[in-house]
Amino acid sequence: MKRESGFTLLEVLVALTVLAVGAALTLSLISGSLGNIRKVREQAHAVEHAQAVMESALLDDSIKGATTMNGQFDDGTRWSVVVSEVEMPAPPAALSPMLQDQPLPTLLTPPKVLSYVVEIIGPTSRAPDFRLQTLKLAGDVQLAGSAGVPR
Repeated sequence: MKRESGFTLLEVLVALTVLAVGAALTLSLISGSLGNIRKVREQAHAVEHAQAVMESALLDDSIKGATTMNGQFDDGTRWSVVVSEVEMPAPPAALSPMLQDQPLPTLLTPPKVLSYVVEIIGPTSRAPDFRLQTLKLAGDVQLAGSAGVPR
């Protein structure tokens, strides 16, 4: 009896199993990558929204003191801006011996500084997704010896 060459049923099943496992792993990697791409896009979108809100809040000349503002973008992303007044600390006493030879200007009035905090909350989020903070000098700083004021 002559034996025919070829693959047995067991070899074909093993080959198909190896192929199926490889395909499943490949699809799993692709799915994970797509999920990561989606998360990065959402984060970039939140950053863009935060920058836009921060810029408009900083350019709003009607903000003179502590306030809170809220709103929502067309895509459902919510935002909030909290503005609070910050008290400036006194300069450290350690600086005075180093600068004895140089006269320092003295402040007539302490500067008014506002702290801006912007939080972005995505349409499906319960907690803030992104937060920006900055400080803004509000009003003029008057130094003794400037603008005709004697020292």
